[in-house]
Amino acid sequence: MHYFKLTLLIASFTIPLFLSFTLFATSGDNLPKKIMGFGLLNAFFVFLANFIYFLRAFSIYLWIHSLHIATVLWIFPSIYLYVRSIVSGKGNLKKEFVHFIPGVLFGLTSALLFGVLLSHDQKLYYLSNYRSGIQFENINLRMVYAFRSADVLMIVAQVIYYSVSFIRIPYRYHRELKEEYSNIEHFSLSWLKWFNFSFVTVGLLSVAFYFFNPFHEGNDFFLVFFLFIISVFTWVLGLWSFSQRKPGITEETNDGTVTKNHVFGKVQDNELANRLIRYFEDKKPFLKPDLTLTMVCKDIGTNRTYLSSVINSNFGVNFNTFVNQFRAKYVEEYLKHYPQTTKEELTQIGGFGSVSSLKRVLNKDKRARILSEVEV
Repeated sequence: MHYFKLTLLIASFTIPLFLSFTLFATSGDNLPKKIMGFGLLNAFFVFLANFIYFLRAFSIYLWIHSLHIATVLWIFPSIYLYVRSIVSGKGNLKKEFVHFIPGVLFGLTSALLFGVLLSHDQKLYYLSNYRSGIQFENINLRMVYAFRSADVLMIVAQVIYYSVSFIRIPYRYHRELKEEYSNIEHFSLSWLKWFNFSFVTVGLLSVAFYFFNPFHEGNDFFLVFFLFIISVFTWVLGLWSFSQRKPGITEETNDGTVTKNHVFGKVQDNELANRLIRYFEDKKPFLKPDLTLTMVCKDIGTNRTYLSSVINSNFGVNFNTFVNQFRAKYVEEYLKHYPQTTKEELTQIGGFGSVSSLKRVLNKDKRARILSEVEV
């Protein structure tokens, strides 16, 4: 059992370190991967500090105790910043670094209380007994223990705040994607649904550990196993980040300036709408799976924000739906001539990003009956 526990402790900090270095080495100019690399590096230190603590090497741990408190409060903000970096430009991320301030403040406060108020012997005594349920009589020790409760409340606040944020971010992000991309599967944040459930579960378990302290000194194997599960959670997210692509939701207008992909007002322009229809009917650009609004703008000579507004106003849909309506119509006509076409072949021919996207579009346009005629 001792060696198994040791294995869990070592794996908890070595694997995040390996993933972190790998992400930094392969990230290139991919900012989300770099941020995830930092988050995993932070997780490496958190679990390394846990390792030192469970070895009961308190004479070493007391020097990193305050930094440990700070880095624990940076785990959730690191994950949040990773998600935000996928959906935002670099300039919009600067203000997000305020999420690391609580960790800094709590780390500095701990350094003041734990590092200055307590003597060397008191530090060792506190670290050896604060999980045992003992009632400290010394006022300085009681202040440090009370600070620990405040630290737990901050973790509770983080769990609540970031859980809500991880629900709101994908909704706005997918709306913006559909204004630019004809296929959004590669840029999807649908994984945030299971991630948010896992995040809340892990967060609440973390709070239970810190606040209710269910695992005492005699049962630290269960605590080690619990912390190992939290570490695994960071591994999974790190591994997922290797395949996460970041779209550039910015544009160059005709005058060369860069604007955000956001429609501030709807514009009625029948001439441009008719030109757009003729372009789609004659050139059939919708057959390209990687078709974007920016590509269409370059071909018909307009800027992206204006065209997006025209599509919304004249046709009542976003760019993604507009393109897929043409794809659905094309696929319907194609099947009349080649009824034996499989769904996989139809996906490639029609410019869809995936079979699931094909099914979704056909069902939405009330063409689900076509699928019954398509061979598996």
